[in-house]
Amino acid sequence: MEIYTEEAKQRWGHTEAFKQSQERVKQMGKAGLAKVLEEAGALTQEIAAAMKNGLAPKSEEVQKLITRHYDGLRAFYEPNLQMYRGMAKMYVDDPRFKANYENVAVGLAEYMRDGMLHYANTQEANKS
Repeated sequence: MEIYTEEAKQRWGHTEAFKQSQERVKQMGKAGLAKVLEEAGALTQEIAAAMKNGLAPKSEEVQKLITRHYDGLRAFYEPNLQMYRGMAKMYVDDPRFKANYENVAVGLAEYMRDGMLHYANTQEANKS
């Protein structure tokens, strides 16, 4: 965890999101963080089940799950659609993130990316 925190600090330490994340994690404490991570893991399992059941990433059911994923980021920082797109791409492009999702279900990293990008594009279009 310390290795990832240091890498995040080097990459995003200058951003407001990183500062928010550090403060929110500190405020929630170990028990709070464990609860947030448990909930995130359960949501990942729900998304994997949707994928295994053949639901498209753009389907209404999956987009409701992706909305929960996006909203769940608020435990750490206030997300925006640009950041969410970057995260979606990182799920596939960064081997560590990809492995994390592929360990849950083969193809889940790409499925998440596709659902997240559709969510961001749809939200952006709705604001126009």
